[in-house]
Amino acid sequence: MTESMWQGTDVDLDAYLSRVGHRPEVAPDLATLRGLHAAHVDAIAFENLDAVLGRPTVSLDLADVQEKIVRHGRGGWCLEQVVLVAAVLDRIGFTFTAFAGRTRIRTGNKFGPALHVALCVELDGERWLFDVSFGAYGPHAPIRLAENARLEGDWPFDLVTEPNGEQVLRFLRPEGPAELYGFTTDVRYPSDFEILNHFCLTHPRSPFNRQMVLQRTQAEVRHLLVGTTLTEIRPGEPATSRELDKDEALSAPEEIFGITLEPGDFQALWKTLDGP
Repeated sequence: MTESMWQGTDVDLDAYLSRVGHRPEVAPDLATLRGLHAAHVDAIAFENLDAVLGRPTVSLDLADVQEKIVRHGRGGWCLEQVVLVAAVLDRIGFTFTAFAGRTRIRTGNKFGPALHVALCVELDGERWLFDVSFGAYGPHAPIRLAENARLEGDWPFDLVTEPNGEQVLRFLRPEGPAELYGFTTDVRYPSDFEILNHFCLTHPRSPFNRQMVLQRTQAEVRHLLVGTTLTEIRPGEPATSRELDKDEALSAPEEIFGITLEPGDFQALWKTLDGP
C-alpha cells in the first residue's frame, strides 16, 4: 500500500476495530462506512481533558493518538479523532477529503472560526458526510451530501443550503431544528489541523481550554458535560440538564463517558473543579 498523507499504513486496524467493537469484515463500501460510524461514536467520547489539565500539547501524531485513544481507553477532541479515523478509512481503501465547519450550536455565531473538521467520503458516485467527532449533538451515521438530504430514524438530521452556498447540518430536535455547523467542502489537509489544534489548546477564546467538555453519542441516550452541567438527550424528547456535585463530576468521565483515567488525572481534575 502506498503511503498517503492520512497514514493508513501506520494504523493498527485490528486494535481500532477491537476498541470500537466493530466485528464484521471491513471493505470500502457503504455498509462498512455506516458500521464504523455507529461503532466509533458509541465507543469513543469527545473530551478535552488534556487541555483542562494544563498539558502543554495535544499531539496529532498518529502514533500518539492511537496510544491515547485506542490503547489507553481515552477519548479525544475533534482533531485527534479525525486523524485516527482518517487513517482507518485510508487503510480500508476509502477515498475521501477533509473539510472544516463553523460551529453554531451553543454559540449562535455563523461567522466564528472553522474549528470543527469532518470527512467527505466519495463512494459509488456519491459523496457522504462522515463525522464521528461532533459529540452529543452529532450524527450517528453518514449523511449523503446532497441538496435537502435527510437522515431519518430516532435521531433525525438534515442538510440545508444557504444562499451563499454554505451547507448547514441540523439536528432535528423535538423543540426545533438545531444548527450544528455550516461548511463548504473546500479541502483541508493534516497541516491545517495543526493550526486549529493550537487555537483550541491555547487561544483565550477557545471553548475547550477552560472547563471540561465531555460528549458521547450512544444509540439510546446522548450525554454532554460542560463544566459540572450534565445534559441528557433522548430520542423524541427535549434535552434535560442538571448540576453535578464535585464527586459526581469527577466520576463522570469513566461512569458516563467511558474514559479511562490515570490516578494522577483524578487528583488534577479534582483541583480544576474547585471554585475560585
